Amino acid sequence: MAIEKFTISRDDSVYECFPSLTQLKSGRIILTYRESDSHPASKYARVIIRISDDQGKTWSDRKVLIATEQTDGCLTKYNCPKAQQLKDGRVMIVCDVFAIPPGECPEIKPHQELFFSSDNGDTWSRPQPINVSGIMPDEVIELDNGDWLLATQAHAVQYVVRSTDQGKTWGEPLVVAAEKGYVFCEASIVKMPGGELVCYMRENRGMGRPIYKSISKDAGKTWQGPFETLMGSGHRPVAHLTKSGKVLITYRHQPGGTGVWAKNTFAFLESADSALQTDRSKQSGIVLPLDHDRNPKSDGGYTGWVETSPGEFLMVNYIKDDAPMAYIRGYRFSEKDF
Repeated sequence: MAIEKFTISRDDSVYECFPSLTQLKSGRIILTYRESDSHPASKYARVIIRISDDQGKTWSDRKVLIATEQTDGCLTKYNCPKAQQLKDGRVMIVCDVFAIPPGECPEIKPHQELFFSSDNGDTWSRPQPINVSGIMPDEVIELDNGDWLLATQAHAVQYVVRSTDQGKTWGEPLVVAAEKGYVFCEASIVKMPGGELVCYMRENRGMGRPIYKSISKDAGKTWQGPFETLMGSGHRPVAHLTKSGKVLITYRHQPGGTGVWAKNTFAFLESADSALQTDRSKQSGIVLPLDHDRNPKSDGGYTGWVETSPGEFLMVNYIKDDAPMAYIRGYRFSEKDF
């Protein structure tokens, strides 16, 4: 079938960007994203929540989870929220927070904040800052022993940190990927059926390098890699297991060079065996083009997705395309489309 595209939220006076999506056990879908004055944000930043109880056909009015404005030339910037439901039923949003411009507000150090809901997203706690530095957090990975892993990036290195008390305290950063001449960031970790962890990452030197991955076989204590994947010129992967046991990754395509900024958003479907292969020549998967940004000043490709029913996917993306400011677009596609 043809990929279905539709607008979820568009306000041409606001930059709506960096969406994340989660589906609760009840079937409710929660969307979170950032509103700001621009992509980098300098005047204001707001974390927004919208809810759907009909598999994404309709959405609630926007709810502002938290909002900040520039004061004395400084903005406390909420950046990229990620939503998920924990094993205990609570819904959690993690978001990175830092000062704009950097260094102008020394009391604001880059960190993460957690928001919780115990009623399926109807009401939310106040932000709970945690002592985890870096930016661009992944969702929390809940391990079989109850530990939490959270990936963030700092100083060209991709890290994970561990909590043994459900996010109250966190250990020291552990390196997932670091290599001279490379900048690894924007991790998305998948817990595989056999217990292995596969961490997909963007390489951020602007040279059109593929998405990379590192693999852990000891619950995130040590990591092998990084290894190349088949996803060429990829940014901001969002990876999860599908109900069929495959790994689906949505991502932005950015080939580098001197041309226009990223125009295309792709999905990649591979087997669990391929995801665990370290040799690129032994990997196998299929790329599905999802959208093309026609705007001369294109911007987008940060995605989130859920599997609404077996083999059927709902994805969100931010895109400029036919608008002066970025907005949130939805997509429906099927495993059969690959």
